[in-house]
Amino acid sequence: MKIAILGTTDSILGLKAVGLTPFGVYTQEEAEKAIDEVYSGDYGILFITEDWMPKLENKLDEVRGEALPAVIAVPSSKGATGAGMRDLRKIVEQAVGSDILFNE
Repeated sequence: MKIAILGTTDSILGLKAVGLTPFGVYTQEEAEKAIDEVYSGDYGILFITEDWMPKLENKLDEVRGEALPAVIAVPSSKGATGAGMRDLRKIVEQAVGSDILFNE
């Protein structure tokens, strides 16, 4: 399976060198079209930069339902917002029933 990354082009283009399929976007329409392409393709993981994650929540809610691709928020070139860690924490809490990452 392939791995995709979605974000502003200047934030993600370098990741093509390590084998990720980049979906460089600048508009909401481009981002939603890229998500449709990922969900209709052979992708196991979709990384989305944290600056795009809040903008795409509604679209992701529409297409989720399958186990794959796993959607993971990652920091952009602008830095981390903490959204990725919040999502990871939520996933772990749902899976094991408690907060084993931060013990709060």
